[in-house]
Amino acid sequence: MLGLTSVCVFLFSALSLAVTSGYSWGAVALLLASTCLLWKRPRLNLQRRDYLLLGTLLLYFFVFTANMLYHADPTRELDMPLRALLATPVLLLLLAYPPRPAAWWGGVAIGAICGAALASWQILVLEMYRPQAATSNAIHYGNVSILLGMLSLCGLDWARTQSRHLAWSMLLLAGGLTGIVGSIISVSRGGWLALPVCACLFLYHYSKGRGARYVAALLSALLAVSTLAYTLPNSRVPERIAIAMSEIEQFQDSDTVTTSIGQRIEMWRTAWALSDEHIWLGMGRSGYLAAKQTLAEGGKMDASIKDYTNAHNDYLDALVKRGIVGVLALLALFLVPLALFVRALRHGPGSARPFALAGVVLCTCYLIFGLTTSSLTLNIGIIMLVFPMVILWALLRQQERTA
Repeated sequence: MLGLTSVCVFLFSALSLAVTSGYSWGAVALLLASTCLLWKRPRLNLQRRDYLLLGTLLLYFFVFTANMLYHADPTRELDMPLRALLATPVLLLLLAYPPRPAAWWGGVAIGAICGAALASWQILVLEMYRPQAATSNAIHYGNVSILLGMLSLCGLDWARTQSRHLAWSMLLLAGGLTGIVGSIISVSRGGWLALPVCACLFLYHYSKGRGARYVAALLSALLAVSTLAYTLPNSRVPERIAIAMSEIEQFQDSDTVTTSIGQRIEMWRTAWALSDEHIWLGMGRSGYLAAKQTLAEGGKMDASIKDYTNAHNDYLDALVKRGIVGVLALLALFLVPLALFVRALRHGPGSARPFALAGVVLCTCYLIFGLTTSSLTLNIGIIMLVFPMVILWALLRQQERTA
């Protein structure tokens, strides 16, 4: 079973951006493997923290489902939160049969490299303006690419303890760099907001006990990557930043909603206004779409955004559809695991800290991604949150047991 879970964990990340629905393959394999718990009945020795994580996943699913039933929304709405429910038996499986750490770190690095390679081919050969690798959306490709890159960099401390530490360090550094490159060439601006935040986390973590030279080296590396991204020939970063500033000015001056940012602001403003009417339980997906249609017909909302099924912001989308109760469930999904990983990062054994750092980065990135897009309304968004979450927690707990 240890070999099986290791292979599944490796495939989950390694194929996530290189193969169509690749992120689902490893997840489905892990879910199928979890059925062995029905007859093997391993001793899990769950702690309070394990129950807390399990409870958070179940809470998100049940709040979403209860709200869907209350508003009589289409049953297909159950598709996304169902991933949180399906992650719970996978967590139990991985706690019983934890994968090898090399399978996780190798998978995230190779996943970032393969995704960036495919996106580069789409730019250079297919001449696509916004590559999306094997995903269906350039925004989500850019977000997952930078996520895999940041997760790769979390493994550098683990790499230093391995017999082939140089090879592992080079692989993880390559994964980190190509993950950032993939996000840059996707020109998905929302994901770029995670880069300085993660950089601060890395500076704080990796500089402890290493002196000013180490901090200076990390700052120099970050500055070099940022400068290259902005100044390389044919770089689209300056263009995208200039477009963003222009679109913000247009919206401020004349409420222009024909631009990408203008439409986002209009969706945010509409969701916020509609949420006042049903503050506690929201108005459901069907009610939200019907209300937008009414506003558009009455000239109180630009008609160009009436067909969007979400608010392009996780927090506002949850507020308008599921009310304050839904927002609290969403925040619990982000913040409870974040608190658990932070505690392990501060007080756990040294061997567990790379996994704790990766958990902190995972939750932090999703907190940021949700500001500019509804990251949990697509399959790739919810899967790339809950499955890495349970994988990292199982690896962390294994290191704590063997420390």
